[in-house]
Amino acid sequence: MFANERRMKIMELLEQKTSVTVSELMKRFGVSIETVRRDLEYLESQQALKRVHGGAVSNQKMKRFASLESRMSENRELKRQLAGIAIRYIREDDTIALDTGSTAMELAPLLKEHFRRLTVVTNSPEVFGALTDAEGFELIQIGGQYLRGEKAFYGHMALDAVNRLHVAKAFVFPSAVSLRHGVGVFVHELFDIQRAYIHNADEVFILADSSKFEIAATVKLCDVSPSHTIITDRELPEPIYSLYKKNAIPIVKE
Repeated sequence: MFANERRMKIMELLEQKTSVTVSELMKRFGVSIETVRRDLEYLESQQALKRVHGGAVSNQKMKRFASLESRMSENRELKRQLAGIAIRYIREDDTIALDTGSTAMELAPLLKEHFRRLTVVTNSPEVFGALTDAEGFELIQIGGQYLRGEKAFYGHMALDAVNRLHVAKAFVFPSAVSLRHGVGVFVHELFDIQRAYIHNADEVFILADSSKFEIAATVKLCDVSPSHTIITDRELPEPIYSLYKKNAIPIVKE
């Protein structure tokens, strides 16, 4: 068994049971203690696990919720990478839905730079405002109750409006992505709107920077699915990227 394959299997074990021992891995793979230690050292260097005495534990943990204001400046360069990848999947004259949040605000200016005619559906007045001077764009602002902390509309009126629409592509920006726990969010008020975007789109794109992988959020939005494309950045550790590919999850990074 090649080293890469063995390391992927270690990651799969940690997905199932959160911790492994050196002796367990030696027995499972029929390798020496030095080989196991090298594997664990490599995976730790990739931030895929944490070594402890006699073995290793998963890095998977519950992500802490941060306000929109703090998220706007957090990992901004990584979010710009995601936005740069996302526009490759958009075509002139597309009808797209844009979720709310800090990554959405990185994507909105690129839409104006790269396209002349789009229909954009969003429940974010910030995204809407950023696109109002794009004369060839048709904008559909989803309204309803206003969630000030997230600068987004939600509620029954907003959900009813989204459910009356069909879009070619939906771009959703979650708080966490995990093979075990699925795609997670913290703001339960926006959950129904995000789910409706996913349900009413021909194609779904999940944009998550590398800091959001293999952690959990309080609300599960959906499973990690082969029918959704995950877009991330070049900082995603290679073992995690390979594990998603092995599970037939479409994942794109630079």
